[in-house]
Amino acid sequence: MITAGPLIELAGEQWQGVSDGVAAAGCDLVCFVGTELDHPDRHKRQANAVYDLIAPGRIDALVIWTTRISQQIGEAAMREFAERYAPIPIVSVEAHLADWPTVVMDNRGGMDQAVSHLIEVHGHRRIAFVRGPLAHVGARDRYQGYVDALTRHGLAVDPDLVTAPAPSWDPAAAADAVAAMLDEAAEPPDAFAAANDEFALGVVTAVQEAGLRTPEDVAVVGYDNHTCIRSNDLGYQAPARPASGSVHRRVNIDAGTPALTTVRAPFHEMGRRAAELASALVRGEPAPVLEVVPTELVVGRSCGCIPSGGGTSAPAHGELAVPEHDTAEAVAANLRQGLGPKSAVLPAGWAEHLVRLFLDAGRPEGFLAVFAEYLRDSARAGCAAQSWWAPLFYLRRFALVRGIDEGAIEDLWLRVQLMVSDVVERERTFEYLLHERQDQTVREAGQRLIVSRDVAELTGALVAELPRMGIPGCHVMTFESTRERARPLMSYENGELRPELTALTFRSTQLTPHRIDRRKPGNFVAAALFGLEEQLGFVLFEVGAMPGWVYEAIQQQLSSALRGIRMLERERQALAEAEQARRSLEVAHAELEAQLRHAQKMEAIGHLTGGIAHDFNNILTVINGNSEAFLRRCSPDDPRRPEIEDIQHAGERAANLTRQLLAFTRQQVLEPECLDLNATITEVRAMLATLIGEDVELALDLPPHVPPVWADAGQLEQILFNLAANARDAMPGGGVLGISTADVHLDARHPGRITDVRPGDYVALSVSDTGTGMDEAVQAQIFEPYFTTKPVGKGTGLGLATVFGIVRQSGGQIDLTSAPGAGTTITVYLPRSRTPAAPLPRATALTSPPRGSETILLVEDDSQVRAVTRHSLERSGYAVIEAPNGLQALKLVDTHDDIDLIVTDVVMPKMGGPELAATVRRVQPGLPVLYVSGCTTAEELDDTAVLLAKPYAETELLDVVRRLLDQAV
Repeated sequence: MITAGPLIELAGEQWQGVSDGVAAAGCDLVCFVGTELDHPDRHKRQANAVYDLIAPGRIDALVIWTTRISQQIGEAAMREFAERYAPIPIVSVEAHLADWPTVVMDNRGGMDQAVSHLIEVHGHRRIAFVRGPLAHVGARDRYQGYVDALTRHGLAVDPDLVTAPAPSWDPAAAADAVAAMLDEAAEPPDAFAAANDEFALGVVTAVQEAGLRTPEDVAVVGYDNHTCIRSNDLGYQAPARPASGSVHRRVNIDAGTPALTTVRAPFHEMGRRAAELASALVRGEPAPVLEVVPTELVVGRSCGCIPSGGGTSAPAHGELAVPEHDTAEAVAANLRQGLGPKSAVLPAGWAEHLVRLFLDAGRPEGFLAVFAEYLRDSARAGCAAQSWWAPLFYLRRFALVRGIDEGAIEDLWLRVQLMVSDVVERERTFEYLLHERQDQTVREAGQRLIVSRDVAELTGALVAELPRMGIPGCHVMTFESTRERARPLMSYENGELRPELTALTFRSTQLTPHRIDRRKPGNFVAAALFGLEEQLGFVLFEVGAMPGWVYEAIQQQLSSALRGIRMLERERQALAEAEQARRSLEVAHAELEAQLRHAQKMEAIGHLTGGIAHDFNNILTVINGNSEAFLRRCSPDDPRRPEIEDIQHAGERAANLTRQLLAFTRQQVLEPECLDLNATITEVRAMLATLIGEDVELALDLPPHVPPVWADAGQLEQILFNLAANARDAMPGGGVLGISTADVHLDARHPGRITDVRPGDYVALSVSDTGTGMDEAVQAQIFEPYFTTKPVGKGTGLGLATVFGIVRQSGGQIDLTSAPGAGTTITVYLPRSRTPAAPLPRATALTSPPRGSETILLVEDDSQVRAVTRHSLERSGYAVIEAPNGLQALKLVDTHDDIDLIVTDVVMPKMGGPELAATVRRVQPGLPVLYVSGCTTAEELDDTAVLLAKPYAETELLDVVRRLLDQAV
């Protein structure tokens, strides 16, 4: 089978249908999953390399979902694509393909049935139609079905009630076309029929914007029962129509489950029938040129029929009319047919008994008790509760036609709806929990695969994760020098790894170098493995219990893992070559090479550590902000106050730890200023003396006229305290701690620990001790994070790593001299300031948070941080508009002209803070912007940008907000 992924929704239904048909015929199925031919995205188009694996000899027949893969090409190109597989027999689905057999749904008859339902059941006469793309044969047939229904009922086709063919299946186009029709029409149509459900959703949106209701004022029917459509059970929320802008703001196809009256597209049945025809062709049996699969009308709320409850639509057979000559026995037979073979678990004569009780509507308790028992027993047998809807609708109509007390029947019907809806809701809850568990399992497996560093790790991860996902077999193949030949990177089947196969090479179109060992016909999914610009191989999954999308998700993770492994292999090879070259160089170059490797190692660890610390800053913003808010609302004698204060203190301690982590990774938000280094040391002298204790002497050597440095005052104090604490621990029996400063010049040959330091003038800060010293092995790792020579529980291993990170981020250098028994001296070189030595004044904290009434646009991708910040601002009187990213914020700026300040995170998905600010300032150049971030980033901020570091206190936030608003006046 050839199709385009992912195997979900309609594609999943058809794939499952083909799978069932192939299994019934006793054949194997291989589903080749790619994407549309000539897809505009070059990277996605690489997935179509899997189609090159199809060849006679290995594949006996092909089922091609033609419309799925040919959306970007014409009929001639599609025919040429199929001809490459000659002489393999082909069955096409949904569109004619040369002279091969074709399976299509009854698009024309299905739309005829839907429009006839509007006419016959609801009495509508003026019915409009929203057309789909002309290139889609199904869209053309559905329009013809609309014409057939009108003609058959003696109604003329009004050109003013038919939209022009849409360029694509975009619901926005449908909404625009319907809006134009309603603007021009003297009176709205009675109803709309749309070419598919997405168009129907666009219709409902446009109808609501015109001040009309669905279905009270205008009925709507769709087509295809596309389960991915979401519309909040027709509770659409459409804002006032903007003067300009994208219609996508008005059409949301992911808001909730719709109650659309629609036509169910029989994709499962089409797939099964295509498989049956393909099997017949393989056996040499004749097959019809065209097979038309009937559709089914699904009645929901949008046409005006009684809702089925729980947001679930009820299938309707024909026009929901009951023939006058129908009998109770025929209704009972309809009940058994509706539930299918699984109704065999119910007692003999159950359907007849249920009909008799329903017709005796005056005593509903008897029917409800028996029905509840049948509903429960059928559910236990695996019969979906929704299977009851169609026969129950028929039973209700039968009772009404027979003249039984309408009030009693409708009262009983309402109670039946509630019972079925309750079971349906439980089934949905179970399915949701099952999907959540599947999602979590796949996410965990993907994370483990993508971090594999070599083939052995990848193989181990697959062997561990495949059973968890219920995938019985997986064969990962990599291409040799050309794509014509491949070899197994890993073969796993029947719960066992087969390493002996990895040495075999084979022609790629064979799919495997061996016969796959199994006892029954197999079902497989084949997908390409590719990088950014290269084909890596392909993967062959044996299908298990998981849904179809799982295989494509794992295929993507495998592609990423293989790309990473290849990059690592190339890097290892490059490092090996560099090592070989290094050995041929002079001894003088050896130290520089060691520094470079160490810097790369520190950088890699820094990325990981910085990412964790950045996420913690977001979390701590929420914890500290909420604890601060609780404390403000608690009275001094509130019994909860001590616990809340404990939370606040713990948050502050955690914030200090993340500052150390960010300092090491050079992601701490710094506020550099011109500082007198000697004055700073003198100010903290007393605290340093307390820190080191009475048995350690503090000796300062601070010559006058040492130039000022350009550094962050808080971080400079952090350096002093960390170095002093480390020196104290190296002198358990007491000693001398010396601190000195000097004016120095560093040239390019200075042997420091930090690479790429610019030569120039610096101020040296040296901290020495008379302690135990350290050997060369310890010195080599002393600045690495989490490295410590202290006992477990006595040190975090972050002290000197933090110093290293601060110095590196400040543009300085650091060096160390030590020897066992000779003490240690650590020298920090900080850039000399180019401005006068006068310290910059610091802002004085306000006694109470400032207030205001301005409007603030808050842009933050973390929902909890956004909520805490919003509450802080609103408590101080500000009006807050919020958005989760820059793109959403731009939409809000377009619709709100009263925004006085933007508070935005720096890095966000889709659009970051700097890009948002630059875009907004093209229109409103004077609008102030406050950036908030848990770390400095590669984002470029202009010289006037104001940055507030996370986690921030509420008072800090309010002070900066008030200052920016006052400056903007």
